[in-house]
Amino acid sequence: MYQLKTRKNKNNLFVRNCIAQALFELLKKKSFEEITVTDIINKAGVSRMGFYRNFATKENVVEDYILDIFVETIEEIRAKRALDFSTARIMITTLENFKKYADIIQLFLDKGMEFLLYDCYQKAYFILRESRKQKSSHIRDYSEQMFIGELFSLEMCWLKSGMKESPEELARIYRLIHLSRK
Repeated sequence: MYQLKTRKNKNNLFVRNCIAQALFELLKKKSFEEITVTDIINKAGVSRMGFYRNFATKENVVEDYILDIFVETIEEIRAKRALDFSTARIMITTLENFKKYADIIQLFLDKGMEFLLYDCYQKAYFILRESRKQKSSHIRDYSEQMFIGELFSLEMCWLKSGMKESPEELARIYRLIHLSRK
């Protein structure tokens, strides 16, 4: 399981970053399915052993990159609000970070990789729950799954519509939608 404070050594970080950047460059020209590990290692300038020492599959490259974004988001939430995990704080900080990485996420969407992104959203939220040391409950599990789906859909819609609203405005809209449902 991915750890909240996972940090690899500097050499591994460099190799992992080279691999990720190579994959992103290749995605600009090919579909995800067409890209091979050989393509990635040739573009990255790393050995096959270097790839497999860091990743089991090319999907793991994307997953690791997206989970690092979520870990960064969680760390920012903690820094900003001393463990205030309110929905509004989570929403605004998540949207701020999402906006920073919008170009890469758009690339994933253009290549039909929504399934992989959504899977990362689910994993990231479980990391967040573990970091809060909350026990699972039936109602909380359903509630969190709904929030994950809503957040994912909201961010994808925001990206596709050109991200005209600020993160704060979009969080306010989200809140108003929820209030109108009651």
